[in-house]
Amino acid sequence: MAEKGLRVGVLCENTRLQRWQVACLRHLLAVPGVSIALVVTRKPEDGPLPKPKRRWGTLLYRRWRDGAGQADAMKSEDASELFGQAPMIQCRTELKKGGEYFTSKDLDVIRNYSPDVLLRFGFNIIKGDLLQLPKYGVWSFHHGDEMRYRGGPPGFWEIMDGEPVTGAMLQRLTEKLDGGRILRKGAFKTIDHSLRETVETVLMHSAHWPAWVCREILGGNPEATEGRLSATKAPVNRYPNNVDFLRFRWKMFQNKMRFHKEEMNAHEEWNIGVLPHPISVLVQDAPPMNVRWLPPPADGQYRADPFGYEVDGRLNVLYEKFDQETGKASIARIRPKRDGDLKRSRTMLETKGHLSYPFVIEQDGRILVVPEQADSGRVELYALSLENEALVPVSVLLEEPLVDPTLFQYQGRWWLFGTKSPLTNTELFAFFSERLDGPFTAHPQNPVKSDIRSARPAGTPFIADGQLWRPGQDCSRTYGGRIALNRVTELSPERFMEETVKYIGPFKGTWNKGMHTISAVGGVTLVDGKRFITDGRQRERVRKRKLDKLMGKPDAETKKSKGGH
Repeated sequence: MAEKGLRVGVLCENTRLQRWQVACLRHLLAVPGVSIALVVTRKPEDGPLPKPKRRWGTLLYRRWRDGAGQADAMKSEDASELFGQAPMIQCRTELKKGGEYFTSKDLDVIRNYSPDVLLRFGFNIIKGDLLQLPKYGVWSFHHGDEMRYRGGPPGFWEIMDGEPVTGAMLQRLTEKLDGGRILRKGAFKTIDHSLRETVETVLMHSAHWPAWVCREILGGNPEATEGRLSATKAPVNRYPNNVDFLRFRWKMFQNKMRFHKEEMNAHEEWNIGVLPHPISVLVQDAPPMNVRWLPPPADGQYRADPFGYEVDGRLNVLYEKFDQETGKASIARIRPKRDGDLKRSRTMLETKGHLSYPFVIEQDGRILVVPEQADSGRVELYALSLENEALVPVSVLLEEPLVDPTLFQYQGRWWLFGTKSPLTNTELFAFFSERLDGPFTAHPQNPVKSDIRSARPAGTPFIADGQLWRPGQDCSRTYGGRIALNRVTELSPERFMEETVKYIGPFKGTWNKGMHTISAVGGVTLVDGKRFITDGRQRERVRKRKLDKLMGKPDAETKKSKGGH
């Protein structure tokens, strides 16, 4: 049964919160029916200070965290305006065996305000009867993958360990530290040369999760607050001592130097291949991987994002044709032959902005194409011309920019998936319509997924063994590193759920450093792959861009929302 409204209580030290927490409250209050029931703060005299020995032992990290290393998301901001007229009460807690327990008197006061949820933005490890007091429990963030990283601080130990992703979860607290019921979970890129960037991303882009769960409750989903009980047995991380911090700074310096060196010397080059099997074979335990690669592209160019169709029994491949010199891409077409020869490519679509990912749909005898053109701020549908020589505009599907827009029909409804800037590799958005040409409605759970290992679309969704599969990119270690095969378990205008079953690629051979597109055309599957080369002209462009940035000049070669293309 759907709730008519939700009363949220906030647990905090005082009315000054961190910016990501303020953003979280703004998301919550934007949900119709959500209100702040009360604000619970700690009595000033109850703030136990850490032991002097421990404070001196962690001095270097704390000074850096609160100064040059502080993420904007962690800066202080007054939340009084958002609290409005909500009653504010001060509570005293009792410290027992590492946990904070609220007194029975304070519990009665809180109970009188009938909060449906208590959101923890303060206090320490809360235990005792408070956890069962609200109808839907006490919710708390943990910024880290609890299966490996309990405790804190966020991002620090991930960088130290070379972990490519930094997790986050919203949990309904239990007595077990960072082992509660998981209400929402995600994985973000660890920027191994910048803890500040890592923390900024993880905190700000998980801040909407409580609002997401509240919308689920108000929409009548009774399981939204049950979640899944974490099975973590990971050790609890200690706070970085001074030696840890010095090792950390050296590690980040090394990572930064490696980052600059790779930008100068390792330049991506992509190419297209043909797997002579239907796309559904990829879900097998040991699928065939005998890809036939096209000849290398011309110097200074590459081919990526292949999608195909057949005309007069002949395979045609649309792809992103990228020019390193201009930094611009168009949609081109080639016709590979069995002997590997290629007829000269033909430009099918060119605009002022960047084009890529020419997703192909066959409908009512027509070949339709949805290319990525996020620069234009919209998603547009094109049709193949009768002469098979150009793409002709048909209609605008969405007046929003989507990266890698993926259009498909499932159970009588049209779906449009894609990602958005700034997290083009991490956050998946879904839209649906009763008609191919729209209008498309945003899914209420958007973003429906936050996971750099599997969110970004990677080609054609397909049916295998009676189930819907959605290819996604794994960009955790490198852009377009490999492809995740996600089995969609629920897809409706109210719900979206999927599970990553396996990863495939990259394929062996020359183009073995990554892949990010698989697409079905008849009985074959088109793929792409990348290799790294050292290109003197590209090195000079990167060098100039870095010098311009150092001198404060605008970047003339800003990378497109493609995320590297």
